[in-house]
Amino acid sequence: MTIFTDFTTFGAWRRVGVPVALAVSALSLAACSGSSGSAEPTATVTVTAPPSPSDEPSPEASPSSSPSPEPSSTGVFDDPADDDWPPISDKTPPIFGEVFQSDPGHDFTKGISPSRDGIVRGELRTMQDANVAEYVPIKFVKDPSSGQGRFEGPKEGDAMAFAAPIAKNVVFLSAVGCDGKDQTINNQYVGTQSCSRDKLISRAVKGGLYALITVKNHQIAKVVEIYAP
Repeated sequence: MTIFTDFTTFGAWRRVGVPVALAVSALSLAACSGSSGSAEPTATVTVTAPPSPSDEPSPEASPSSSPSPEPSSTGVFDDPADDDWPPISDKTPPIFGEVFQSDPGHDFTKGISPSRDGIVRGELRTMQDANVAEYVPIKFVKDPSSGQGRFEGPKEGDAMAFAAPIAKNVVFLSAVGCDGKDQTINNQYVGTQSCSRDKLISRAVKGGLYALITVKNHQIAKVVEIYAP
């Protein structure tokens, strides 16, 4: 995923308080959506206000069991540096935050398990089985020399992976439509198109799904995709 920036062009946006990363994406979308005289089809940009679902994941609709921690054959180093990172909480983290979130007290040496309840800016990497998704925190990394940026997960070998069951009544808001061919986002460049649990699982299996992941009662209750072309 690459985001191009031109800090000279976006002065006007700065003066009205629009984050640079969002202004960049907005300009990129506008450029892609129309060119004079072109006969090629373009993606439809559907900008809507994110819905506010009233249904919280209920105990009776939740998978009956949480993932069992897998024993580790060797000790896994828990880097104390994460103690300085902002902790996972019920507050929405900055979408283009440049540091990982932490889970203070989480013991990664006892196998992979759910993160604490709250909202994680993360990547759904794979499905461990039909119901349990594996995810890691992510951060946005800017390259000052090129003006480009991308999301990155932990380095290979870092003990920062989580896994949690996907609630049966999970809310999945896609940034590319349910068929993956649209652009369904709001002005913060996160998804607004409500799609099924099966669609979420099919996306999670492939990995690379960057999102705001809400964990509640040790289950994934909501996934709001971050637009990251």
